Amino acid sequence: MEKVHYLKRFMFLVMALGLVTTFVSCDDDDEPKPNSPALTDVVGDYTGKMQILLSTPAATEGEETPEGTDVAVKLTQDEVVFEKFPVADLITAIVGEEAAPGIIEAVGDVSYKMKYTPAFNDEKTAISLTFTPEPLVLEINFPTEETAEGEEGEETPDLKVEVTVVAPEAGTFAYAGDKLALKLQVSGVKVNGEPLELPTTTFSFNLAKMK
Repeated sequence: MEKVHYLKRFMFLVMALGLVTTFVSCDDDDEPKPNSPALTDVVGDYTGKMQILLSTPAATEGEETPEGTDVAVKLTQDEVVFEKFPVADLITAIVGEEAAPGIIEAVGDVSYKMKYTPAFNDEKTAISLTFTPEPLVLEINFPTEETAEGEEGEETPDLKVEVTVVAPEAGTFAYAGDKLALKLQVSGVKVNGEPLELPTTTFSFNLAKMK
């Protein structure tokens, strides 16, 4: 009888251990597994601020830093897309403050796209973006003005502005906070085919991915 009693206790212990192992295994299966980083993690919609920096003498001490312009950017798997590229300050620099408002209105929303190539950093905590910008072309057609007699006046010639855009450094997408930082630089401007001297202008973007 005593042997039978010990045998039952042994079988009960084996069954109990089996149940514990099963529960632990199920708990492990239920735990979410972390996703592996992928270069497509950078794809999405972003909002934030853009600041324009001119290559002029350094600002005097105590001068406030500009707040920046609100911008929205979309990243596909191979392109950065600006549906409304902020060109108001650039146009003002080209034509002056007096003429700028009418031209800005005539230009309307400016779409701009550029290709990029993504790559991980060594720790896979960030993705660098190497850009290949194309020139930004603004074609402006001025409306004709009617004379007092109701006849059309002399037609204003169209204005074509070709802006050479470069990327002075790679952009960065940081997983911490889903932050995207990039810089674009205007290195040259032509108005109706004629070069225009302007200080080097840098567009600095600090953006966050929309959830």
